[in-house]
Amino acid sequence: MKERSSILLLTKFRKPWNNGHFMAKALEDMGWAAICLDTPSQLNQLSRAIERRPALAIATKADGMTVDMIQEIRSKGIPFVIWYPDPIPPDEHMINMGRSSDFFFTMTQGRIPEYEAAGIEKVAWLSQAFAPSFYSDTPLTPEDMTHYGSQAAFVGNLGTLPQYLARRQMLDKVINAGFQLKWWGPRPSRKLKDLSFLFSKLCRSYGGEFVYHETFSKVARACKIFLSLDSYPDMRLSMSVRIYTAVGCGAFYLCRRVKGIEEVLVPGKEIETFDSHDEMIDKIRYYVKHEEDRIRIAQAGRQRVLAEYTYERRFASMFETLKRAGIMGL
Repeated sequence: MKERSSILLLTKFRKPWNNGHFMAKALEDMGWAAICLDTPSQLNQLSRAIERRPALAIATKADGMTVDMIQEIRSKGIPFVIWYPDPIPPDEHMINMGRSSDFFFTMTQGRIPEYEAAGIEKVAWLSQAFAPSFYSDTPLTPEDMTHYGSQAAFVGNLGTLPQYLARRQMLDKVINAGFQLKWWGPRPSRKLKDLSFLFSKLCRSYGGEFVYHETFSKVARACKIFLSLDSYPDMRLSMSVRIYTAVGCGAFYLCRRVKGIEEVLVPGKEIETFDSHDEMIDKIRYYVKHEEDRIRIAQAGRQRVLAEYTYERRFASMFETLKRAGIMGL
């Protein structure tokens, strides 16, 4: 039997919620053999993986990788691309990786001029995606609704670090407006410096666990409003993977408006957005009371994600871009 053509994935695989598992499953479903190396822990196996002559090598953050490693891959006639999943400003490592790559995909369209100015010649926007098979849609039990249900939910890190301040401020507004909030994520730190947070109303709204896959799906479907706050709203098309995951699971998704978001999911039809805390509270108040509107929007969003924003769709788009660029004939 002829061996399937393979693609080398250089990303995170150590945790079950790492996106590498979603990527590998999509490639396998598309007929590829996925060669999976966790970065940076398995980079000592890179030469052996290259010997299998994959048709393409894809890295995400390229943790632990060097320009020499990229050159080793490309010297064997294997195109190397990066699919960078963060909206943060480019650092020296990613610039060097991008310059050495055959193509650089970013999930933040607004940063493309920065990458081009830094000398990355071939760069394009490619959004993140949803992996439906990892997220159960079995009916919620009464126990699920009691544990995971709430008027408003948030999934992600909070804590006392400065980068989470905007999230804490947003969620404090929700609690102070009288809504039932549950947030889910890493357990709050019990260090002395975090005491003020530990005794706050926000910390007391912690749901009690880090949710992913089935439990993430339960939160998305059990809450009335799924809240999100992307870090760079003025940076065009910089939404995190959370939007595709939550909406794909069936959540009614209310997020801070990101520039260009209507080109991905339409506010008022497939999701809802806000520009200020006051607008957020007004929309929570409206949609908590208007179930039919909330369900209609959530269902339309889910159908759109399942039709257009799966990893299979994203890889098909990636391969088409690489084909047009003359990088490989997939």
